[in-house]
Amino acid sequence: MPPLLATLDSHDTSFWKAITEHNFAVPPNESVGALALEMADLAASTNPTLRDSCGYETLAAWVFRDNLLTAAELEALRSKLLPSMTFRIGESESDTIFRRSFSALYMSILAAQDLRNPFLSAATFKETLDTALRCYAEEKDLRGYVPAKGWAHATAHVGDLLKFLARNPNLSAEDQARIVDAVAQRCRTAHFVFSWGEDARMAAALLSVADRKDFNASAFERWFKALISENKDLWKRPKFDAAAYASVRVQANVLAHLAAKSAMQKDRIPQRFRDALGEALSKVD
Repeated sequence: MPPLLATLDSHDTSFWKAITEHNFAVPPNESVGALALEMADLAASTNPTLRDSCGYETLAAWVFRDNLLTAAELEALRSKLLPSMTFRIGESESDTIFRRSFSALYMSILAAQDLRNPFLSAATFKETLDTALRCYAEEKDLRGYVPAKGWAHATAHVGDLLKFLARNPNLSAEDQARIVDAVAQRCRTAHFVFSWGEDARMAAALLSVADRKDFNASAFERWFKALISENKDLWKRPKFDAAAYASVRVQANVLAHLAAKSAMQKDRIPQRFRDALGEALSKVD
């Protein structure tokens, strides 16, 4: 096996590709913590090989598969990824989406690792959750797959992050409601029906909330009531409103995915909640 060579400064594409070709082995004489920090910049690349394989897959191997990063190194990486999640947020149809979206996806690896080997403090957990929720509130670029540049997928990637944050012991009852409300509002403001699997990824985040031992269903109950009302209003309008239909349909699609996931975990998800979810869906056209 030929040795992996590194440059003195930032590394080029061939360096990162060589790592993936060698089962994500850390190159000799390299600091995994320093490389992980450099790798965070790959999130912004418009090259899907660099961003997805060399970035995400390598980071997942080093952090989650091999446990190579110390708590201090994980925190340094979290601190670098955090502002990138909201970098120039509000732009649409811009390449800045890749930095925001993939920084959230990379962050999901850290959130998953924290569940096994905790390194997040109560304060840094809250900061990460607040940023993820801001992404759902303010992101305007909801593209899924972009020809030549690959996945943008911000809605799905933030959902992946929330899925792990929702399992965290630091999550409060208030935080549960904030996640549910954020997902509901993301659905309402999408303006089109998702077609790239985003609804299933959001449902996975909601399932993490419903699967908690301290699960509080009140936020879901408010959402169900509002959705039923929005659906009734939709069909009372004199003319068909495509935007209003999309809002209702996206919400219903996410909740339908949640119902299916909940049915597969019926020994963990309260029957009362599953019944209320099914009843709400039955009242949406």
